[in-house]
Amino acid sequence: MVFVCLLLPLSVLHAQDAQPSPAELPPQLVKFTMIITDKKHHSVDDVRQEEIQLEEDKQAPAVVSFSKDLRSVDYALVLDTSGSFRKVLPVVVKTARILVNGNLAEDKTFVESFVSSDDIEKVQDFTADKAKLNAALDLLYVKGGQTAVVDAVYAAIKHTAEYKHGPAERRRAVVLFTDGEDRASYHKSEQLIKLIRENDVQVFVVGLVKLLDREGSPTRRSPLERAELLLNLIAEESGGRAFFPEDLKEMSEAIAEIQHDLHSQYLISFETQPKPGEKGFCKLKVKVASSPGREKLTVITRPGYLANVQPRAKRSAEKKSQ
Repeated sequence: MVFVCLLLPLSVLHAQDAQPSPAELPPQLVKFTMIITDKKHHSVDDVRQEEIQLEEDKQAPAVVSFSKDLRSVDYALVLDTSGSFRKVLPVVVKTARILVNGNLAEDKTFVESFVSSDDIEKVQDFTADKAKLNAALDLLYVKGGQTAVVDAVYAAIKHTAEYKHGPAERRRAVVLFTDGEDRASYHKSEQLIKLIRENDVQVFVVGLVKLLDREGSPTRRSPLERAELLLNLIAEESGGRAFFPEDLKEMSEAIAEIQHDLHSQYLISFETQPKPGEKGFCKLKVKVASSPGREKLTVITRPGYLANVQPRAKRSAEKKSQ
């Protein structure tokens, strides 16, 4: 008994020594996509790795890889068919056709229409067949109900993240046409942001908000202001872009930018040293360094990443395979 008692402290010390120190934890490789625009909000395609500056927790992590991101894309085409869209739906459908007809051979799209939480319809599931996608757009019509923008985007992101076809490394996105006035969503915006942070799905917004009421009060923002805030938040958290066209010319310009960004961005990665037990959202800042002869450029990307957390879609896939 005395001999065993003498050994116990040694075994405890050995177990403590076996615990990995923070330096022994494997580094986490963080990958993210990036859109870079000029002062006219046009995408820029000639940025070099040495121009990119990262900042995380007041540190400047070194870039591991930097390249043009020309992957094929799986994206959701989400259209508001509520009563407030009655006047603009024909133009929106015509614009959506331009997007669909510009798909590359390997791209896949699914079409979702929405009004209220119980009227979110998958009109056409993922397909590369442009004829089927155009036929789905022909089926859209305005219906009554309380608009549920947050629920519609939540459903589209979830379906897009879980869709598996061909190589895993495909770009995933949602293109949303709406006036942004959320009246009766089941999900809160915080729940949507959580889903966005858990899944690598960019959201591009075409916000037709000009028909909304601009009148607010000292204690309440106007419907137009609330819509713009919501749509900007969704786009920014996902690393996508929000456009608010005022006329057909601006609508065409917005679609041209979205079409470009769906197929051409930058892919960047860096290594970070996780702390033991660290989980949660880590903020990240990215900018293009100033240089002579180069105008000021803006980086559009996610505001951060999840430390040591697998995307929800990946976790679900692993559970199904077990």
